[in-house]
Amino acid sequence: MRRLVFIGLLLAGICAASTKTIDLECMFLGYPDLEYDGFDRTEILTEKIFNRTVFAEDAKSVVFFNDVEDDDSEFDQYECFLQLSAQVMTKRGYNFYTVNTTKEPKLRVQEEVEKGEDTIHVYKDGYKIEYNGVRDPETFVSWLMDIPDDPVTIINDNFDLEEFEDLEDEAVRIIGYFEPGSPALKEFEEAAEDFMGEIEFFAVVTSYWARKLGLKRVGEVQLFHPFEDDPIYAPLSVDTEDEFEDWVEKHREPVMQKLTLQNYFNVWRDSDDDENQIIAFCDEETREGRALYKLLRKIADENSEHAGTLELILIDPDEFPLMVDVWEGMFGIDIEEGPQIGLVDISEKDSLWFDMSQLNLDDPKKHSDSNFEALQTWIDQIMAGNIDLDDDDDEPPPAPKTATKAPAKKNRKEL
Repeated sequence: MRRLVFIGLLLAGICAASTKTIDLECMFLGYPDLEYDGFDRTEILTEKIFNRTVFAEDAKSVVFFNDVEDDDSEFDQYECFLQLSAQVMTKRGYNFYTVNTTKEPKLRVQEEVEKGEDTIHVYKDGYKIEYNGVRDPETFVSWLMDIPDDPVTIINDNFDLEEFEDLEDEAVRIIGYFEPGSPALKEFEEAAEDFMGEIEFFAVVTSYWARKLGLKRVGEVQLFHPFEDDPIYAPLSVDTEDEFEDWVEKHREPVMQKLTLQNYFNVWRDSDDDENQIIAFCDEETREGRALYKLLRKIADENSEHAGTLELILIDPDEFPLMVDVWEGMFGIDIEEGPQIGLVDISEKDSLWFDMSQLNLDDPKKHSDSNFEALQTWIDQIMAGNIDLDDDDDEPPPAPKTATKAPAKKNRKEL
């Protein structure tokens, strides 16, 4: 499935193009002074020059891998996004390139781009970082400016500590305690390079900051999932780059993540065959939305043992206003009616929705235990295989009282 939802330009404004790429006219609603100046700042990369270009010393490169032909209707959208991003970032030392993966299949394989996939890689200081956010210049440029200079942040003051703590519900975080300049710290840093842009790595090198963060011994490494209280501890034997990488790959999947503009394509994707994918639409500015949000935090923490086989995606519809109609058409639900939670198959646009009448979200403190029991029972049924999207639709078995099947809809909008 092509990983592109071009909500970025729709969110930011409009883009119109003539037949010549160089004559693109891009205007952003809300940014009347921001216009494309007409200069083409992208170059085409081939296998012959790729390595010496993007891996050159001090080079900072943005490479858009795609299989889109010049006469494709999507090409104008890509050009508008790239040219406006380049207009801002070339002044800050970045160069922008495109690679046609149909014409350059060896580069596609070398850079681990799936066939038919459109994706963006950033090459900086010898690191390769994949961008998983929406293709919106404002979101992308903001993300690009925030890329850290180093793969590991060393916590030495309260500012660094706050950065670590602020990511509690936003990203998978890893922190280790090492001797300054030690081989183990170097191995940790080298492992972190492969996860830049996806997982946040931190380290402490003094006993003072180790105590502040609850690290008790040199060499201790902890991994924190969003919305979960207890960390996962790396075995004492894990102390080389390859061992760190293998351990992180094994434990990186959290039970619950929040969908954002920056992680959109990393979270909104087809689930693995052995993974149950549940999405929750939860407006955090409403009483019911806040109550469900707190309930789901508890659910995520209590189901941490299901990481890798249970995936909860938390979505605040207010943050994706232009996608509400798409999601309602895809799953046959009314998102504006209130909080919704359901088992889904994104690629098949199939879903099974929890009966929200079983929860009392008007007085969640009073009904905390019963709310948790009702939702946990439904999740237990899913994990046990008693609730399954693959059931025969012609003669379905009696539905559990905790779930309602979303009605089928014709002509659903494609994502």
